Amino acid sequence: MSYRFRYRRLADQGCQEWQDILQVGASEGLIKKVATQQDDVEPEFRHLGNTAPLYQIVQQEIRNYILRQGLRPGDPLKPESELARLFGVSRNSVREAVKALESTGVLETRRGSGVFVRDFSFAPLLDHLPYGLIQDQRATLRELTALRKTLESALITDAMRVMSPASVTALRETLETMRELAEGGEGFPEYDRQFHQLLFRDLGNAMLLRLFDQFWLAFHAAVPPSRGRTPMDAYHGHATILDAILTGDPDQARTAINDHYIGIESKLAEDPQEEAPPPTESTTETT
Repeated sequence: MSYRFRYRRLADQGCQEWQDILQVGASEGLIKKVATQQDDVEPEFRHLGNTAPLYQIVQQEIRNYILRQGLRPGDPLKPESELARLFGVSRNSVREAVKALESTGVLETRRGSGVFVRDFSFAPLLDHLPYGLIQDQRATLRELTALRKTLESALITDAMRVMSPASVTALRETLETMRELAEGGEGFPEYDRQFHQLLFRDLGNAMLLRLFDQFWLAFHAAVPPSRGRTPMDAYHGHATILDAILTGDPDQARTAINDHYIGIESKLAEDPQEEAPPPTESTTETT
């Protein structure tokens, strides 16, 4: 069992940063000095026994430090030795915490340069989806599909208003490739991904496109290969959306998007215990 005694340094201008002063190992009677001055301090102690591992506590300390210091993406973090002194822990604990924060996309290490605050990305969030969520594939897919349908149908009017001729041409070409593949019984997941990106790219909302891309990645990572519509069914759904866009009718486009996803939702609602035919090229999942 160990206790970490923490003090807040006080100066004429008021409270400064938290600073660890002593770390006490009760079983060994060990007292480790982390700082030398104890004048003008307010004590606080934290019981470290039976709590989260120390490196997880250090993770939170680093997050708090980033917020307190107002660090922005690209800003450097203090060296490992200074962070260890600041938090009153070993360099190994800091190293473990930094690695964990790298895996969640908070920090990045640049060889020869140090550790830096990283720009926000959805990718690490997807990589760390709870295992139970992935296991319940039917619920996951239904929720992701509902989110995609709601967002796309709500934004299609704005997307049509700003859609450029270049995007229309790219949509036509993408759809033509879909048709050729579908006629050969082949799925076209990457072209499906491209089609939905093209629909909304002229909105100029990079965060939205990232979000759509993560929905797509999650769907295709979990979708059962023997379920869903045939490639030709998927092609017709996309063709109906583009036809509505070309007519300039937002209501028709919104209806086409909803119909497109209703077909997917009906397949996802089927009883998973029912015997499904073995997967073939003609049943490759597309959205």
